[in-house]
Amino acid sequence: MSNYQLTGKEVDTDFMVKDFLDSIGVSYSYQKSTIVEVDQALVGASKSQKGEGKGNPEYIFISGGHLFIIENKTDIKQLEYTDNDVVITEYPYRNDYAVNGAVHYSKHIVEKTSFNEVIAIGVVGNKHYYEIQPYYVSKDEIRKLNSIKSFEDFSPDNIEEYWRVAIKGELPKEERELQEVTKVAADLHEDLRNYGNLSNDFKATVVSGILLALEQKTFAIEDLKGFEDDGAKDGDKIYNAIEMYLKSIEYNGRPAKYGILLENFLYIKNDQTLNRVNPSLGKTPLKYFVEQIEKKVYHHVKNQNHDIDILGKFYGEFVKYGGSDGNSLGIVLTPRHITSLMSELINIEPDDYVLDPACGSGAFLISAMQRMMSQVQNNLNLNSQQKKERIEGVKQNQLYGVELQGKLFTIATTNMILRGDGKSNLYNGDMFHLPEDIYKKDKVNNGEEEKYNFITKVLINPPYSQAKTKALSHLSEISFINTALKMMMKGGKLAAIVPISTMVGKTKEEKVYKKEILENNTLETVITLNTDTFHGKGVNPCICIFTAGIPHDLKKKRVNFVDFTDDGYEVRKHTGLISNGTEKSKREHLIDVLNGNADDGTKFIVKTTIAPEDEWLHSFYYFNEEVPQEEDFEKTLADYLTFQVDMYSHGKRYLFEEGE
Repeated sequence: MSNYQLTGKEVDTDFMVKDFLDSIGVSYSYQKSTIVEVDQALVGASKSQKGEGKGNPEYIFISGGHLFIIENKTDIKQLEYTDNDVVITEYPYRNDYAVNGAVHYSKHIVEKTSFNEVIAIGVVGNKHYYEIQPYYVSKDEIRKLNSIKSFEDFSPDNIEEYWRVAIKGELPKEERELQEVTKVAADLHEDLRNYGNLSNDFKATVVSGILLALEQKTFAIEDLKGFEDDGAKDGDKIYNAIEMYLKSIEYNGRPAKYGILLENFLYIKNDQTLNRVNPSLGKTPLKYFVEQIEKKVYHHVKNQNHDIDILGKFYGEFVKYGGSDGNSLGIVLTPRHITSLMSELINIEPDDYVLDPACGSGAFLISAMQRMMSQVQNNLNLNSQQKKERIEGVKQNQLYGVELQGKLFTIATTNMILRGDGKSNLYNGDMFHLPEDIYKKDKVNNGEEEKYNFITKVLINPPYSQAKTKALSHLSEISFINTALKMMMKGGKLAAIVPISTMVGKTKEEKVYKKEILENNTLETVITLNTDTFHGKGVNPCICIFTAGIPHDLKKKRVNFVDFTDDGYEVRKHTGLISNGTEKSKREHLIDVLNGNADDGTKFIVKTTIAPEDEWLHSFYYFNEEVPQEEDFEKTLADYLTFQVDMYSHGKRYLFEEGE
């Protein structure tokens, strides 16, 4: 972007910061300011003891109209100095510490210029290990912000969102998008209960059925009039519309499989409360629900420009009120930012065949579809017709799901159908007893016809805590992974999100599975996630990534073990888990490190060989060379107790017992 002669003992750090700035496409100045009023404000702002000379920040830049001041140091210990959490800007601290120097300059600027707010950034280290700490500085406040791992959040495309979330404390864009959906779900929950007398189990099914009925062109809301002389109820009309629409969906000459779906929707047709005119509504509850869903929900679900699992969100809202089968079955729906991250981690592309063998509401398939469609749309080598054909191919032939629970299968199928995937390639059944045609195709080899695994990518969040006895060990999370790997093409990639106990493997059965997996597949990466990822569920999760069909080289293969607990998401009261404005830079850094485009210390990533009996977690291989303080001991003890309670509540008490 800008050419400057970088000199001095901090030149490596200077170059690193310069690379960060170049990567976000902003103009910047080095050790001076091209902005006249800022340049004048720095007169008398020297970091020296007397402070009489002109101040020269390492870098100054503007993004989205916001001013940024950067100071950097090579020594990692020179990030910041505080006294009772207050940044001290007196000498020598403003000279010796990066943050203190940046805040010192920023205070002069907000007091003497029209810039009333400045982001002061301290950077320390080098490309192998570094820390970035921003502060918000105004005339009234100096506030520490969440640390970041790149400048991605400060790019012209992202700065306004960062400013709203990190500075103003507003909800992130993703959460704002979901707020309306959550409000609608909460209102529908009340309406479905009050007017339809529906249990939580049936609420999402009724919503799914109505959404499918709205797809049928001959279906008209005004035709819903309650009981009629011919005996036709509103439920009959909705059910018939669903049946007509499902029968009309054909791809490659094959009608969609709709029998199982129709069975789940019989409730709409037969329930008397739903089909009886409610005096307080002046219509049947069904007609009222159709009106509300058509007005408030339908357009959200049909929008293919996002990867929000709307029906999954509804299901999650409904089951959290209790009385549903979701929690008892170990069903933990995956957050949107995790489905997106996992799709990126295994680099899902338009040519892939993607399977989720425990697909729940279909969130992983939606994320994969959105990623594949986006890549096709951005392919400059394809014309409009070719893009359309490729996208249709993705929807019709390249997304596969398996779900055992009938209600979730109904939601997932509805999800995929409404996004234009009429066939949906979903199977209602047990992944341990699947027909081979779900994951195998025919090919001719030397004149002989044979079957081969065609699945290239697997995304899975298996049901948790199902293997509470030895007799049920085949239902453990590690067993789900082992079985899924056997369905894949050699060289395919699998990403699973599981409790961290899955990577420990203390029982005999789990050890056998771990050993078998490594005999036939390669473990690439294990990422320890934010403990609040499944907030309120009592699960400490991790992501594990495998390459299928290639035995693990125990002597040479180094596995990535990452501590990604600081992922830019935090729990906010009354809202739940949301981003704090730094998630983009932290995710970008994670991907860069795993792809070999950036470095970090062992506190973030450890690369090492493994053994089947190891605990496949960052915490097992990481050695902290720093002398622990008392607060470190207290935090470690608290983390251990949290982990122990988590394992006890999920049937893993045996992890803490001596013996086998």
